[in-house]
Amino acid sequence: MMNLYIYIMKSILTLNSFLLLITFATFINLFIMNANKVGAVFLTIIQIPSFCIVICIFYQYIQRTSPLRRLQNHLLMYLLIVATWAISIDLINTQIYFWTGSATIHTSWFCSLWNTSFLSAATLNRMLMAVMCIERHFLVFRPQLYRTRRSRLLFHYTPLVLTISITFIYFIVTNLFISCPELHFNYSIFMCGYTCPVLIKNLVTINIWAFVFIPTITTVICSILLPIRFIIQKRQLQQVDWHRSRKMILQTSIIASVYIICWLSYTIVLQLLINDILSYANPDIDRYLSIVPYMTSLLTPFIVFHTIRRPVNVGIMQRLKRRLFPQRQGVVQPINNFVAQNQNPFAGEERTLSK
Repeated sequence: MMNLYIYIMKSILTLNSFLLLITFATFINLFIMNANKVGAVFLTIIQIPSFCIVICIFYQYIQRTSPLRRLQNHLLMYLLIVATWAISIDLINTQIYFWTGSATIHTSWFCSLWNTSFLSAATLNRMLMAVMCIERHFLVFRPQLYRTRRSRLLFHYTPLVLTISITFIYFIVTNLFISCPELHFNYSIFMCGYTCPVLIKNLVTINIWAFVFIPTITTVICSILLPIRFIIQKRQLQQVDWHRSRKMILQTSIIASVYIICWLSYTIVLQLLINDILSYANPDIDRYLSIVPYMTSLLTPFIVFHTIRRPVNVGIMQRLKRRLFPQRQGVVQPINNFVAQNQNPFAGEERTLSK
């Protein structure tokens, strides 16, 4: 028995040593790789669980009792749709570029579509977050504005439609219908080099101020003022509204913090590029500009899942339990005389006395 124990312990130590060697070799290979391949591996590590969580959330959304169907969570669902678009379409092209050093398809129309999709998804990510932070102020302190269908159409759906429409129209027109002499696609550069909205100085200034700087600053200001305003006006809220509002404020603070960390630094780097303090030719700057826009999209599913994690977990666990451990119907058997005698040990004596 002792020899068997020693043999098992030696086997475990050998396996641990083998795993350590594999881990060390993996890190050495990543170090030998260029920085682009490391970036591709890093994005893939986050992409896989993020996409799995997206599938779980959409499965939960199909159910009528899903909390994402509530009005205050509509914008979270729109952010999740944009994030799914980014991590399932745009990110794949970026990973191929990081790994191979060239674009997926070497045609001009693909480069134009890649620029349009990348810029539109990143802009919608920032714009919808800013709209959500503004709307949370109304949902917490003016919930009566959303009680009627007309007010919901005016204060909820109209800003959404305008935000999405303006973003798509601007980037479709500037990427696909405007040409400039600076436009020369290079398939060995990220997004084949940029299109006219980034190459023309007036357009890039409009892009940075209207679609990057203003939404980011709006998110910062509104997310900071929301808990401060809540603390000041907490006594004026009813008890039911207080618990609902606290949950919305906590949710907004978590997702806004992630967005602010990513997009505020991105805005500063873009401002330095406009002022010619930094250069697009720097490979580190180019890599930073290509990776950071995906971080909020990759982390959004985790944040949304945190919002509905309890209903999802309960539903999934119940389904797994029914599939893996099906309930079996019990078979009713007649009780024989022996069992009856065991249950009533004095039955034999009673029969003897009666005789």
